[in-house]
Amino acid sequence: MTTPLTSNNIPSHGPARYRATAHGLQVVIPNRCPSGRHVLTSETCRIYETVDTLHITCPSCANDPKVESTWSLTTHGRTAQSAVFEDLP
Repeated sequence: MTTPLTSNNIPSHGPARYRATAHGLQVVIPNRCPSGRHVLTSETCRIYETVDTLHITCPSCANDPKVESTWSLTTHGRTAQSAVFEDLP
C-alpha cells in the first residue's frame, strides 16, 4: 500500500531561507530538484504553500518513484513578497 502525497506526510527538508530586500521579504528557493538532476525555474517547477510549509515540486522527477521530487521547507508562518532561485549548500 502506498501513502498518498499530502502536506502532512512529506518530511521537511529544513527551514525556508529568507532575505530582506528593498521590496520586502524574499524566500530563497533551491535551484535544483532534490535529486540534483534538473534546474528549477518558475517555468519548470510547481510551488505551493500549505499551512507552514513551502513545497517545490520537480515535474520531471514526479513520475519516478525512485527519486525524491519535492523540497518541503518550513516557513513558520512567514510570508514572502517574492522568491528567488539560488544554489544553496
